[in-house]
Amino acid sequence: NSGSIKIGGVDVRDIPKDELMNTVSFVFQNSRLIKASILDNVKMGKSNATDEEVLNALRAAQCMDIIEKFPDGVNTVIGSRGVYLSGGEMQRIALARAILKDAPIVLLDEATAFADPDNEYLIQLAFEKLVEGKTVIMIAHRLSTVRSANAIMVLEQGRVIERGSHDELIAQKGKYYQLYNGCLLYTSPSPRD
Repeated sequence: NSGSIKIGGVDVRDIPKDELMNTVSFVFQNSRLIKASILDNVKMGKSNATDEEVLNALRAAQCMDIIEKFPDGVNTVIGSRGVYLSGGEMQRIALARAILKDAPIVLLDEATAFADPDNEYLIQLAFEKLVEGKTVIMIAHRLSTVRSANAIMVLEQGRVIERGSHDELIAQKGKYYQLYNGCLLYTSPSPRD
């Protein structure tokens, strides 16, 4: 309800929408892919990309196992009535799109939420390529995904209650420490409640 978000000292409300959208890549927890080829889905990140640039983005996003399992490779149509991809596979395709876009700011909102352990591992590898030289804002409940962040902010009811690096927050032995170590105890309501 108040305050501002600034990029390079400029309030985002004062940045033309097209410029702002070219500055930020988004990868949401349930990234939607359109009914089109894998190639076209990734090209949404950069419409004038060459096929080789798309393939490089797919490699960086750890997607070659997906491509190789289909006879039509990158030309395989996914989406409604197309080929089915798991949630983790869709996330990796969405990451390839963000890698291809190469925006200076990346917003990752629960990007591993629907991934099984194998896909989560591959997504983590893809993050390494995606975040190189970028400003990254990562929203996550899985603390393993934020452990290497330069700054971690712990939110509770919309307010920052702790901030610091992983090591600093562990040393504070506060909420982050409890969450990271699984120390939060569930107490069930008493029969009287």
